[in-house]
Amino acid sequence: MSHTEIHWGSRIAKAHAVLNEAIEQYSPSQVFGLFSGGHDSLASTSIVAKHPRFTAAVHINTGIGIEETRKFVRSTCKEQGWPLIELRAKEDCGHDYRELVLEYGFPGPGHHYKMYGRLKERCLELLLRTRKRHRRDRLVFTSGCRSQESSRRMGHVEPIQNIKRSPCVVWVAPIHDWSKSDCVEYIESEGLPQNQVVRYMHMSGECLCGAYAHPGELAEIEMWYPKTAAKIKALEKEVRQRGHDRGWEERPTPRRKASSRIPAQSLCTRCVHDEEQRGEQ
Repeated sequence: MSHTEIHWGSRIAKAHAVLNEAIEQYSPSQVFGLFSGGHDSLASTSIVAKHPRFTAAVHINTGIGIEETRKFVRSTCKEQGWPLIELRAKEDCGHDYRELVLEYGFPGPGHHYKMYGRLKERCLELLLRTRKRHRRDRLVFTSGCRSQESSRRMGHVEPIQNIKRSPCVVWVAPIHDWSKSDCVEYIESEGLPQNQVVRYMHMSGECLCGAYAHPGELAEIEMWYPKTAAKIKALEKEVRQRGHDRGWEERPTPRRKASSRIPAQSLCTRCVHDEEQRGEQ
C-alpha cells in the first residue's frame, strides 16, 4: 500500500468516525449526502458513499441556477453508482423563484434566509416527511461544511449538530477539519470528475438567488454560461415591470446583515463566507 493510500485511508476513517458517532448517538434510519456540485460537497458525498449506512445523494434544484451543475451532479452519481434524489423547489414544494421575486423583488443579504427557507429548507422538510419511518425517527444529512470557511454570522461548524427547531434532522460535517486543498487532492486521488462550473466560476452555481450577488457577477456568468445569464436578465425586466427598482446584483440601501436564523450546517454557508470575505477586503 502506497503512502498516499495510507494517508487518505486514515482521513476517510476519521471522517467515518464522525459519522459513526452521530449514528450511535441518534440511531437514524437513513444517511443522506447533500451534493450541491461543488468540490466540498463532492468530497464529502464520496466519503459518505463509502460508508455502509449511506442511503443516497441529495441535490436540491432551486430553479435558479446553472443547469450544467445539475447535469454534473446527475452524471457523477450515475458514474459512481450513488442513488440520487433530486428535490425541486418549484415542482415538488411549490416555491417558484420567479414568482417570489416578481412579488417581492430580488432579495438582498437581509432576506437571504427567506430564499434559503423556500428554495432549500422546504425541500429538506419534504425529504424528512416522506422518508421518516416513525414519529421519532431521525435522518442524517451530511454536508461539505468546513471549519476553515465558518463565519461569524453562520457560527462555528460543529461536526455533529441536532438543531432544536428540527430535532429529527442530524447534521454531520465529516470533513469539517479539511482545507480546500485537502478536498481537491482527495478528488484527484479518487479520480473523481470535477465540475467545470467550479473551475470557471469558483462556485457550484446550483443556486443563484441573488441575495449575495455582487456587481459584475452577472457579466461573469454571461461569459461562461450565457443561457443562464439571459434567463436572469429576462427576469430582471419582468421584475422592474412589476415596479421593483433593483436588479439581480443590486443591493438595497441601507444594507441589512444576514439573518442568524440559518444554521451553521446549512447549504448556504459558502454564500455567507464569500460575502464576508468581500466585506473585509
